[in-house]
Amino acid sequence: MNLSIKHHYLVMGLVLLCFALSPKQAMAEGIAWDDLNEQQQQTLSGIKDRWNELPPHRQEKLSKGAEKWANMPPEQRERTKENITRFKNLSPEDKALVKEHMHKFRQLPAEKRKALRERWNNMSPEQKEKFKSRIRNMSPEQRQELREKIKERKMERTQ
Repeated sequence: MNLSIKHHYLVMGLVLLCFALSPKQAMAEGIAWDDLNEQQQQTLSGIKDRWNELPPHRQEKLSKGAEKWANMPPEQRERTKENITRFKNLSPEDKALVKEHMHKFRQLPAEKRKALRERWNNMSPEQKEKFKSRIRNMSPEQRQELREKIKERKMERTQ
């Protein structure tokens, strides 16, 4: 093999190596704890000992969440803490239901999610509390009935 062909293969090999070490590839290897900023490390300090055992996609999600947490206003942090505590106290069935609803919400088109958020934000505190109370005080049977009514409405709208 002559020198120019060897040189060509060497260059091609280096180019392929650069593609192999792209940011996506680096992400597949995870995020080093020391690469997190100080606020992220502080927020995630409870899992520092397990950090390297987490899958790379989980490390990415947690690092972004910690960044978001650091930028939240104090009132929003407090509400979030309350929501997390409330979620932890739910039954396994209710947790699954909440996760299902969140998944469905995330699957909605952006304009539909925005409309629902606006509808909620336009409700008075009394209306919000009345709604929350109504849902909280429902029996499992009443919740199932509500789910069925919602499905019926969706079916009517699509016809």
